[in-house]
Amino acid sequence: MRPRLRPLVWPVALLGAGLSTGGLADFAVGRWQAYGLYGLARPVADLLLLIGALWLVVAVIGVVRGRRV
Repeated sequence: MRPRLRPLVWPVALLGAGLSTGGLADFAVGRWQAYGLYGLARPVADLLLLIGALWLVVAVIGVVRGRRV
């Protein structure tokens, strides 16, 4: 992996974790009507997506400017 793009790895991983958590929460409601699990997992997924998106924006700005974040 290019050292210049290395700061983008963790934000993208966090976004992937948020997307998969949200998908699994939706799947749990559709398959087993597990609304308690959905009520717990969906806010966690949304928080992961929010943190990952903000971190990715900061990392992209840092890569464009030529600094490591």
